[in-house]
Amino acid sequence: MKVVISGYYGFENIGDEAILKSIIIALKEEFEEIEITVLSNNPIETKKSHNVNSINRWNFLKIYKELRNSSGLISGGGSLLQDVTSSRSIAYYTLIIGMAKIVNKPVFVYAQGVGPINKAINRKITKYFLNKVEYISLRDRESSNLIKSIGVNKSFEIVPDPVMGLDFRFSEKINVNEEYIIISVRDWRSKNDYLIQIASACNYFIANDIEIKLLPMHGKEDEKTSEKLASMINGDVEILKYDMNINQRINYIKNAKLMIGMRLHALIFAGNLGVPMIGISYDPKIDSYLKLVDQPCIGNIDDGIDSNELVQKSLYILNNYDSIKEKLRQNTSNLKSNAKLTARKAINTFKTYNRK
Repeated sequence: MKVVISGYYGFENIGDEAILKSIIIALKEEFEEIEITVLSNNPIETKKSHNVNSINRWNFLKIYKELRNSSGLISGGGSLLQDVTSSRSIAYYTLIIGMAKIVNKPVFVYAQGVGPINKAINRKITKYFLNKVEYISLRDRESSNLIKSIGVNKSFEIVPDPVMGLDFRFSEKINVNEEYIIISVRDWRSKNDYLIQIASACNYFIANDIEIKLLPMHGKEDEKTSEKLASMINGDVEILKYDMNINQRINYIKNAKLMIGMRLHALIFAGNLGVPMIGISYDPKIDSYLKLVDQPCIGNIDDGIDSNELVQKSLYILNNYDSIKEKLRQNTSNLKSNAKLTARKAINTFKTYNRK
């Protein structure tokens, strides 16, 4: 069996690379002889990091040939069908789905978060192509509500984010002696300067002998935002290396007392590892995940966040640590055990389709 995977891969986004890693592991556990080709912005790095075949995501002739010789296309995971960043995302990923259908191959939508989709034309495009695929799996209820509202009439299933299925028990160890809070921020266009509020909370933590580590999740882009935040804080904070591998990041998260995160997969890593978290939302996908694992959000940065609320919620977690940690473990237990089942459904979908 040969499958092609299409997603936001090869862009130095550790969350998406973790999604890819988890999908590849789950597929290989389900079907050992599977051959995987990933469409990537950096095929050389993707081959090296994930030990799979990879081709340039912009070489449409190669993609066409690869799809023609495949058993099917996996579209996902991640937030591919959305137009918050630009309409190009929907145009690209639906084009790849369309190419698979031109060569009569099955398409499996793998644990995607769909939306927001603001433009009417993008809603029509998304509706058209999702109604052509063989199987739709979504990572949250909000995505399912959206696809129903735009007229997608295919059945769907809500599944855990693939990263919840990664097993980090055997990741490399780091020596950490101090207790610390780990914070993941990103740049975002907002009329409210959310970084000032986060910095104010950090000043309180540092004044009370709580260490702060800043974790860039998306390469140099997040490193710049982390540096900007650090410059606003009165005291020393550590900015972790932007180019660390997944296991190194995992160990810093695993050893933290608390994750304060804007990046979805910083929060998902924390959930997988049983580290209590506080979310700062810029997108409905953050709110959806926090609801799923019953962890607090201090609001949306477009509406403004409050440093006092961030401090109070953090202190509540630290003062009730064991009970909150146990509650998180209970809330994520089923997500972790069910995350890999999506791979089995993908393989069965391709087997069934290709027997016709």
